[in-house]
Amino acid sequence: MHTQATNRALVGDALDLLFGVLRPYVEREMQAVYRDRWLREARDALHSKPPERWDTSDLLSLIYYKFFHVFNDLGHEGRSWVSLLKEVRKKWAHQGALSLDDTRRALETTILLLRAIGAYDEADQLEPQMMDLMRMELQHKLDAPARGSNGGPARAPKPPEHDEEAEAEAGLFGKGLRRVRHLLQRAPVEPLELRRDLLDAVERAAEPHKKNFTFNRLVVHVLAENDKTRLLYESALEAPGEPFRDAVLRRLADARIHAQGSLNISWKIHRTLSQRLAEAFGGKAVYVELHRRKVYTTATLTVVQGKTPRTKYTIKSGTTASLGRGVEVIDEKGRLVRRNTVAFQDYESKRLDEEQRHIHKTISRVHASIRYDDADAVFRLYDDQSTWGTSVMREDYEMPIQVKKQHPVPLQDGDLIYVGKACVRFTMGRRR
Repeated sequence: MHTQATNRALVGDALDLLFGVLRPYVEREMQAVYRDRWLREARDALHSKPPERWDTSDLLSLIYYKFFHVFNDLGHEGRSWVSLLKEVRKKWAHQGALSLDDTRRALETTILLLRAIGAYDEADQLEPQMMDLMRMELQHKLDAPARGSNGGPARAPKPPEHDEEAEAEAGLFGKGLRRVRHLLQRAPVEPLELRRDLLDAVERAAEPHKKNFTFNRLVVHVLAENDKTRLLYESALEAPGEPFRDAVLRRLADARIHAQGSLNISWKIHRTLSQRLAEAFGGKAVYVELHRRKVYTTATLTVVQGKTPRTKYTIKSGTTASLGRGVEVIDEKGRLVRRNTVAFQDYESKRLDEEQRHIHKTISRVHASIRYDDADAVFRLYDDQSTWGTSVMREDYEMPIQVKKQHPVPLQDGDLIYVGKACVRFTMGRRR
């Protein structure tokens, strides 16, 4: 009986075998590029982890992080194998459940990677276990009709017309693999593999802009000329578990590409292509389009409740708009601390009526500030350790959003900013 323990043992043995091959391979390739600096480069990529503590996961990470500079001979398909094996290693290390399919996929990918780096003897060691797993998957598939959907008798399946011994002799990657996959009625490309291909395409598009990724919109265009292909892509993009947007952000973070938190990620599946898109696709099935969307660089603050010299204030990116009581804030030694952009009158002013005085008593001299965040293209509201606090009331929100220390709130068009009990409306302004 095939058990979890068996699956874990097979995957563990494969990872051990892979470690023994990857260690000299990684060192050799890194030395060829970086020479005497290779160890420093490797430790920088692995957060200063000493080489005597490296494991299979670390070696895979080095290949992944240094792919474009050192290991690009593996090709992007090889990088996909490394990415999958990193996930397998993480799942195995954290005692995650490994299904028969997971185990088969792990061994298959290990064999592919071993062959890609020239370790043919080690790959051959794993091939018998690989074939056994595929036969077991095939047997499960063929046994299913015999059991019947309601537990009763069912029509016996026709025996598969193929020679297993001939297939075994042909090896894993030849005619036998294609025939077994056909008998399993599995598409040549599975949704999870397709998702990795899409994420690889995203990373390839983003890599040239690694040092200055200022895009705020990313569109994955996919060509699917028939319904079957379209369903495959939809399964890959809308797979249960991690949303595709989160997967893209995680992949970019793994590649050390700093994407904006407000990065808008979407996809479009095309049956036919316009001339512009056909040129952009360049004969490939996937095209990743990056945009620098127009962003807001000015905004208007309109005083709704409270007394200020003006009722409207324009704020711009690159500057800080301060909100508080009084125009100038002076410390105990008579030094100027700051000037408030939106300066509410002092509550002792004779120009205020009783209700206004009550409102202005809740406003600190150094109360709040608004700054523009270039990275995320948003204005953020900060509370400057005020006594009565700062909050935001947003349309369709039943409760106000409290602005906490060190946790600014990104502002949206139409937000009502409460400075104590005074109120200011935030309105987006001119676009760049």
